[in-house]
Amino acid sequence: MSDRESSMLFRDGRYEEAAVSLQKGLADQGDDGRDKLLYLLDLGLCLHAAGKYKESNKYFFEADKIAEIKDYTSLSAEGATLLTSDNIKDYKGEDFEKVLINTYLAMNYALLGDYENALVEARRVNRKLHLMVTEGQRKYKQNAFARYLSAIIYEAERNYNDAYIDYKKTWELEPTLPGLGRDLWRTAALLKMRDEMERWDSEFNLTAEDHEEAKKLFPKAAKGEIIILYENGISPIKRPHPGFAMVPKFYPRYNPSSHASVEIDGGVVVKTAVLHDIESTAIENLDEKYSAIVAKKVGGIVVKEVVADQIGRRTGSPLLGFLSRVIFYVSDQADVRSWNLLPMDLQIARIVVEPGVHKIRILPEWNMAITEKTVEVKPGAKVFVNVRFMP
Repeated sequence: MSDRESSMLFRDGRYEEAAVSLQKGLADQGDDGRDKLLYLLDLGLCLHAAGKYKESNKYFFEADKIAEIKDYTSLSAEGATLLTSDNIKDYKGEDFEKVLINTYLAMNYALLGDYENALVEARRVNRKLHLMVTEGQRKYKQNAFARYLSAIIYEAERNYNDAYIDYKKTWELEPTLPGLGRDLWRTAALLKMRDEMERWDSEFNLTAEDHEEAKKLFPKAAKGEIIILYENGISPIKRPHPGFAMVPKFYPRYNPSSHASVEIDGGVVVKTAVLHDIESTAIENLDEKYSAIVAKKVGGIVVKEVVADQIGRRTGSPLLGFLSRVIFYVSDQADVRSWNLLPMDLQIARIVVEPGVHKIRILPEWNMAITEKTVEVKPGAKVFVNVRFMP
């Protein structure tokens, strides 16, 4: 698994040094190391946090191949190798981790200004989720972060019809997202859909001031926009389940900050808003699989008992049979591997600005850590800015 040194370097904000540490571990894995995927995932995330988006994509694409969903195994059919411990098998990733690979690819492309490929990856996020629901029989919902990101990009490309569709999908998933009512009203107005404009006026109780704010992003206004992609905290950690130690369970880690304030040019302040709760998703997804994993483990216990008994009988050595049982059970512990460096959640903030150079300060709630960045925004353009906060 990704080593402690890289985690400490990452927490200190020394992302490129963390990547170097992980590259050494990846090299030790060779072509078929059982933890290769974990190194690739953390490497992609380190380079993403360091602003090395092209290099990050290289590792995420390799990870995506390893974690590729082919013939999806349903919950009822999960796990046929009852004698094999999960710990000694190649790690293929949790469902939510497979989805986040494409989420990060979409973010990287957006940060590079490559909107075409960002949209490709955002669509792949929800295609994967659809496959998990239809073939894997999971109770998952679509990803609001990917939907909202694609809506923003469609709007940047003046594809208002597709932007409107994705804003509506976001509303279905996260109806309380701040500013979403203005987004829906604005794109409906650009499409000259008066009935829909009235619908959103009623749904969100929009005021004349809301209309004026929404109109600031009309093309004729020639203003720019800064979109903050804020990755907050640290994701939950896997440990043995308290009710059945052979089964893993996710536990939240310490995360003191729920959001950040974003200050522009020493004045305007907006707050980030959660669009994808990774912590809750990880915990719920694994809890949903609990009964299936337990059933697999119980089935494995039965098989191991039979095999150990046969070893004892055929060798005429009860001691050898007993030792076989011990080896089977000691080796079959909960698989507590997971993508180590993920944030607790993905958040977003949008700020309309005049064209020009702007100074941004990101201030996490209840924390002294401050990130400062300077960006140039052209008339009518959108600029994506990425920030990671670790407690």
